[in-house]
Amino acid sequence: MFETIKNILINADIDDWTVLEKRSRSRELFFIRKSLDMNRAKDVVSSTVTVFKDFTEDCTSYRGSASVVLGNNMTEEEMKAKLENAVFAAGFVKNPHYPIHPGVTSSFTGNRGRLSEKNLMPVCSDIIKSLYKHDNHQDGGINSAELFLNQMEYRFVSSEGTDLSYTQNRGTIELVCDWNDGKGGVELYNMFSFADFDSALIEEECRRQIESCRLRAEARPAGLIESVNIILKGAAVRDMMDFYRAHSNVKGIYEGTARGKKGEVFQGDGVRGDLVTISLDPFLSHSPYSAPVDRDGVKLKKICLYDRGKLLRYHGSQQYSSYLEEQPSGEIPNIIVDSGQQSVEEWKKEPHVEIVTFSDFQMDSLTGDFGGEIRLALYYDGEKTVPLTGASLSSCLFDVQKEMYLSKERVDIENYSGPGYLMFPGGTISGA
Repeated sequence: MFETIKNILINADIDDWTVLEKRSRSRELFFIRKSLDMNRAKDVVSSTVTVFKDFTEDCTSYRGSASVVLGNNMTEEEMKAKLENAVFAAGFVKNPHYPIHPGVTSSFTGNRGRLSEKNLMPVCSDIIKSLYKHDNHQDGGINSAELFLNQMEYRFVSSEGTDLSYTQNRGTIELVCDWNDGKGGVELYNMFSFADFDSALIEEECRRQIESCRLRAEARPAGLIESVNIILKGAAVRDMMDFYRAHSNVKGIYEGTARGKKGEVFQGDGVRGDLVTISLDPFLSHSPYSAPVDRDGVKLKKICLYDRGKLLRYHGSQQYSSYLEEQPSGEIPNIIVDSGQQSVEEWKKEPHVEIVTFSDFQMDSLTGDFGGEIRLALYYDGEKTVPLTGASLSSCLFDVQKEMYLSKERVDIENYSGPGYLMFPGGTISGA
């Protein structure tokens, strides 16, 4: 398939091209309660082809581009037709001219371990044991679960001479837990990914979700709670830290939507909480997204973005880096955040609301607005802790970052390694 695509591209009326070939082998299992409902396997090959066409209008040089995805079930004539359409479309895209990345040739073996095994069924069996280890309650447990294990082989080739191969492994579990103690049933949904089999991670995720379901069934409707310490955890903290990545990205800087300025403390003057120190690392060991090269063929390496709040450099794609005359870092998938000085246990000694589960946490990386409907929160009023539901949180990180605190406790989830908890004072949750 690759040689067929390459021959078509060599004879096409284009100036440059890139091909990202992906072979994905997967095993997918679907459970209802503890019974296997479906078991299927896939082996799919596809190629994402990007063509570049240079042209001039009114004495201005442009570089147009267009991408298509070609499958291994297509004939040579079908591939050629789709590529011709892409070449035609590229001629109407008026991007200022930019070079594609110089050639890179090497190989990289991504996350190894049990998800690399040729036969995935033994590891599937061990994952299932971990999945159901804590599903032993009378009133609730796992309602349904979906397990996806993917082995991906990539080959990136460009007209500039890049020819680089690498692998990724990714496991994903979608989990629905329920609880019904006779007072009415509740359900909670969760999805998490991993680069290798980790029994402790899977067991804890499932145990925590079942326990959250139990607390959700006991929760009372929340009223208005003002001027209280708000504690966020896990994926919500990760999404908030990604805000700082967005405001240092070259595309946002070029288009005027990102507010970061090199050499300045992004959080402003007079910060009373923790100043962020953030790095990007393409080779984070637990991340299923680690890769040696991005979709433009830029070779990736670890960089430091912020040091105690100060923005050290911009990051991002080959295209927008060239517009700003910056050294391109490429699109690095993983983020590392330094821990704070305080423990979450210290925070919990004061009145607080710990938000355990959102219906759908939203973080606008440009405006800084964050929040969502709260499915489960734990409210400590200084004397007792009660579970709450039916409230919402709405705030803005541009306001919060002046006094926010990151925990000593860390968590490694998907493409994030950093504090597991974030706290800011003076927050409000609004109930019915």
